[in-house]
Amino acid sequence: MILKGLIGIVGGSLTLVSTIIYDIFSNITSILALKAKEETKKSTSIFTSIYGFIIVLVSILIVYLTFNIKIMKPSLLILIILLFALVCNYVITAVKTNNSINKKEGTLGISNRNSNINMILYIITTISIIMTKFTKFFKFFKYSDRVGVILIAILIAYQGIRIILRSFKHMEETEEEELKKTINEEVNKQKEVKNVTGVTINSLGGIKNINVSLKLQDNKSLPDLITFVVTLCDYLLKYGDYASVTLVKNVSRKGVRASTKKTSSKGAKTNAGNSRSTNSKKGTKKKNTKKKNKKR
Repeated sequence: MILKGLIGIVGGSLTLVSTIIYDIFSNITSILALKAKEETKKSTSIFTSIYGFIIVLVSILIVYLTFNIKIMKPSLLILIILLFALVCNYVITAVKTNNSINKKEGTLGISNRNSNINMILYIITTISIIMTKFTKFFKFFKYSDRVGVILIAILIAYQGIRIILRSFKHMEETEEEELKKTINEEVNKQKEVKNVTGVTINSLGGIKNINVSLKLQDNKSLPDLITFVVTLCDYLLKYGDYASVTLVKNVSRKGVRASTKKTSSKGAKTNAGNSRSTNSKKGTKKKNTKKKNKKR
């Protein structure tokens, strides 16, 4: 994120710099979501609503500053770096998902932002940079970078408004059971899912952290599973601010039978040992009584 900001400043792209501000607030929201608990006081809603108002104010400030900063021509090198960053992000996601699948347990995916938002941010940045290269033919294209900043500022404001609305809604809600039930039913419908083992929703004044634990069907390709995980995280982010999907290990029936046999055999051995010890104790008692009788 820091590297992205430096590239935006050096490359002269105000649009890219404004995406950093969006990323900062997304990460702060993620941290708050990770700090959330299952039951939180309604007073935390006041804190999150103030946080939402701050985000909206920052978005207005960005628009104001945009009209007071000198227009620059961004470098096309930024597009290559952004494309490289997208490829690296996909590869990292694929490796993490593959490791969890091989282990048959672990985190399949985490997300604090809808994949469509990521694509929108990339498209806005790309178009704004390309348009600045055609200012010789269309003079008004020189304002494209400024327009890109305004569009991203709107997305930042939307992020803040969403948090404010959820904080007010949290003051009225007492249970998350209906939401858990809805998510459980929807995820169980997916063809990639064998069954959902649990849905956890932690909330901090309306900022929600949602985790789904599930078992997957066998013989699914890695690209299909990555697409499924991304789609599932996007679905969870409709209701929350931080989403994670955890793979639970499938326990085969053979393994269960084997373990039950082992425990039963161990139990039989221990029972046999106990019976022998009790018999030996009884035998020693009888011998002692016989010796006492002879002495008498």
